[in-house]
Amino acid sequence: MRGADRKVGLARAALLAGALCLAGLLGGCAVNQPAPMAQDVASALGRYAAAAPFYEALDRASHGTGTRPVLLLQIGDSHTANDAFSGHMRELLQARFGDAGRGLLPPGVPHRYYHPARVTVQSDGFKVVSAYHAGSHGPFGITGLRQHADKRAEMRLVTDAPGDAAIGWIEVLAQPGGGHLVLTADTGGSTEISTAGAGMPLFVKLPTIATTQAITVQARGDGPVDLLSWYVQRDAPGVLYDNLGTIGATIDLLGRFDPDIVKTELQHLQPALLLVAFGTNEGFNDTLDIDGYRRRYEQYVRALHEAAPQAGIVIVAPPDGVRARRPAEPDLSCATLVPGGSFATPPSLAPVRAAQADIAARNGWMLWNWQQAMAGPNSPDGRCMILPWSALDPPAAARDHVHLLEPGYRLTADDLFAALMRGYDRWRALKPGG
Repeated sequence: MRGADRKVGLARAALLAGALCLAGLLGGCAVNQPAPMAQDVASALGRYAAAAPFYEALDRASHGTGTRPVLLLQIGDSHTANDAFSGHMRELLQARFGDAGRGLLPPGVPHRYYHPARVTVQSDGFKVVSAYHAGSHGPFGITGLRQHADKRAEMRLVTDAPGDAAIGWIEVLAQPGGGHLVLTADTGGSTEISTAGAGMPLFVKLPTIATTQAITVQARGDGPVDLLSWYVQRDAPGVLYDNLGTIGATIDLLGRFDPDIVKTELQHLQPALLLVAFGTNEGFNDTLDIDGYRRRYEQYVRALHEAAPQAGIVIVAPPDGVRARRPAEPDLSCATLVPGGSFATPPSLAPVRAAQADIAARNGWMLWNWQQAMAGPNSPDGRCMILPWSALDPPAAARDHVHLLEPGYRLTADDLFAALMRGYDRWRALKPGG
């Protein structure tokens, strides 16, 4: 077993042992062995073939031939908005391939539960306009929101360490009559810009230097201003892992994004890997039209991929989740795994995962099943494992039996990291001169 895989295996075994003791379900574990490699490179890479652009970017970075950080962008629902999973992915990747900093963030404070890793954000006077709210008017970019101000307003980003904002920019929406913004760094630099223009995003360099730790954005109040994103990084090679999550969102959120703006943004960012992580909210929708869902899901992810053709794609199927069992759901009860349990898996959740798996296979995208990452010996697919996880001390899942807590998010991030690194090791063995 490789070093990274061994650490993941031992950590998961310890957590699952505790969970299964609570559930009274201790048993033996089977180990899935990778299939033998074929002669053809794509066939030999198997499920990891879709991540080849990411592996190529890592290889360039490791040889010092890359011209920019290797950027991974995860877009999804509340599991993504919570930075525990993405934060641990960031830690793992940066520990191995170099720390380029924090990267892209939604501007300001998008919601009251916002606690991004490595930075502290404050906002006063700006109003969130979210694509998630049906009554909100666009345009929206890849963050799914704008921070709008007609009067004087201010937002401030402070990184945890000096130099973590050595390089940065803000993305503003150019619009007729747009007001002025003043951009200030704690190291003394200052820039004033006009946001008047024709309705497309402007990427404005922040007045930072090597030791910058904080930046402040002020609206002058002389016209409307709309911020779409902001970005900070270290002046160092390595990896960036960006998470853009919207609480309560489904894949239909992507249908509200402006395609021209998203294309411009992704061309600017040049991500090496896109991770699409929706499905929990669809799975808890008992009236979901699964055929319509399939069509929309494939359409939206294809459009995303077309806007970033250089990127690999990972479809992240949703983690385990249950709710109080309803009378019409006797066959879906978790009682077989948790004796005396009165919980059940929502009937749409498995079809949602199956649809995502089918779409990933048809388009040659990599699938990572978050539920299977929670699997135990008596539940090889991870079904109902969120119940014993929530009973651990400390708990790994929340009391709502839908969300994980930091230990659970970190453990499952270990699983995805190990999977990506298995693919990377295989890719390196196959590449010429590898």
